[in-house]
Amino acid sequence: MKAIWLGLCLLPLTGMSKDYPTAECSWLFDRIEILEKAIVQGDELGTREELARRKDEFRKKSCQQYDY
Repeated sequence: MKAIWLGLCLLPLTGMSKDYPTAECSWLFDRIEILEKAIVQGDELGTREELARRKDEFRKKSCQQYDY
């Protein structure tokens, strides 16, 4: 009975938690934003290649699952 009561008390807490990104995923997200802005502003020298690399890393590490 105690286990059921404890489960019912903790149930609302599971929906309240936010999925925070790891430091590496957060850095990749920020870097991708910076590179996209640089491309819009006209910086083309190696930027598109780095952007492609960072997006690939972001996808491989499953960083899109986090809330930013």
